Amino acid sequence: MMAALVHFFDGWAGLSGFSQSAKSIAMNELTQQPQKSSFQVSVSSLTLGTLYEAVLAFSGQDSFETLWPSVCQNVRWLIPSRRMGILLCGLEESFEIAGMFEHGNFRKPLDSHFTPEDGELKRALTQKNAQWIGSPRDPTVRETNLFTRWLVQDHPDALFVLPMRVKGKTVGALVFAMAPVEETDKAMLSTLGTIYALHTGMAYTLLRISEERKEMQDQLILREKMASLGSLVAGIAHEINSPVGTLQSATDVVTRCVNRIESLFAEGQPLEDVSKALKILKENTELIAVAGGRIANIVRSLRNFARLDEAEYQRASLHEGLESALTLLEGALKNRIMVVKEFQAIPELFCFPGQLNQVFMSLLQNATEAIEGPGIISIKTFTKDDFVHIQISDNGRGIAPEKLKRVFDFAFSKRGSRVKMGSGLVTAYSIVQRHKGNIAAESSLGEGSTFTVSLPMSASNKA
Repeated sequence: MMAALVHFFDGWAGLSGFSQSAKSIAMNELTQQPQKSSFQVSVSSLTLGTLYEAVLAFSGQDSFETLWPSVCQNVRWLIPSRRMGILLCGLEESFEIAGMFEHGNFRKPLDSHFTPEDGELKRALTQKNAQWIGSPRDPTVRETNLFTRWLVQDHPDALFVLPMRVKGKTVGALVFAMAPVEETDKAMLSTLGTIYALHTGMAYTLLRISEERKEMQDQLILREKMASLGSLVAGIAHEINSPVGTLQSATDVVTRCVNRIESLFAEGQPLEDVSKALKILKENTELIAVAGGRIANIVRSLRNFARLDEAEYQRASLHEGLESALTLLEGALKNRIMVVKEFQAIPELFCFPGQLNQVFMSLLQNATEAIEGPGIISIKTFTKDDFVHIQISDNGRGIAPEKLKRVFDFAFSKRGSRVKMGSGLVTAYSIVQRHKGNIAAESSLGEGSTFTVSLPMSASNKA
């Protein structure tokens, strides 16, 4: 058992915040094995196993809403505290209260801002190692703010402060209002607590990086969506303007027909003249219906593309998304590019449909721009090996082999005095990866390109 424990502390000695001196103190505490009447810190396989299980429990959390309660719930098996607070470093000397824990209940205060006043707690929060502060009844503890009053309201035996450090930088602290602990046990608690706080800091930092990365991806997706819509404005305006012109012309004809019919009845003209006017009226009402339907289809395609009025994650038809993208691109395709669709029966998938629509739009726009004259874009959908595949091909200019290797990287192009960054395929790749899928590119210079999006069908079974 002793050899295993030495090996355990050797593994941790090189980590930030856990020094060789802490290791020596911990080993001295082990060899002395004092007999105490109060809380005893027994270093055994049970103690180390509890530490391991506690760290493992909160390390698997994927959101701050579950991370902090898990940190609080699991540390109580290691550290005998009455209350516990989690502080995150803010600007200058201020902190954010990430959570407060007492009697098995976790909560986050409405006012989460905390700036320590002069005193031992303020000093302890600036230290790199575990700190013990004497009884709050001691004059050295002079804090009067709400958080500290909550922390010491039960007159704890001491305050125990564990800094959360990552790569030599303090990112926060765990603060405990302690039950009575023997002086000889404090070194071992400092050792175990330092390990726990170290893992807590790493879990917090990794989760924060993940959240920031997700936020950046969402911003990039939104930017690309707005850029796509912006580049389509002229085409969409033309597509809407044509049926609007038809509506205006037909409305004028209908008005004149109605006036003509009224005059014919007033003059007592033959029914043959009235029938002729009614025929013209009927033809124009049909034109109005067609033009109105065309406008409604464009608006519906825009709404489907953006998915602004629907839940973000839902079951959706990929064919519907492809059709919406084609409708919005009709101005660029008309009289120049023929679209060949080979749609097989594919299941609806649980997905972020607005984001997948962005992928289809990016690929179809690229295919359209790759065709300099008349050409063909083919779209195939099929299932194979538990995946749904969407294949978009064009017979355009193709991509050079050296550029094909970096086709999903950010691209820069110079237009006049301005440098433009292209991120459409980068965003498409990110979205497909988020759906646990894959996107592949094949191309031959001068012959065209094929992009294949593969999405797992298992997503369709998600509740």
